[in-house]
Amino acid sequence: MILKEILLDVSELEAPHPLVKGIAAMKDLKEDEALIFIHRMFPCKLQEQIDILGLHSKIIKNEENYFEMKIYR
Repeated sequence: MILKEILLDVSELEAPHPLVKGIAAMKDLKEDEALIFIHRMFPCKLQEQIDILGLHSKIIKNEENYFEMKIYR
């Protein structure tokens, strides 16, 4: 059960900062937390890390120049 959502908006950052910040935030996720990751595009390298860490993800919004994903344990 997710009790806390952590917002991480990296939409204004240049590569590789969105990936670095996303990975760090995912590694700190607790069982009752979800990371809401916001970026300008689909973060394909981040999805690889989600799989490696055994996490789950759900696309919340996917519009032109706006992408939002929920990441959780």
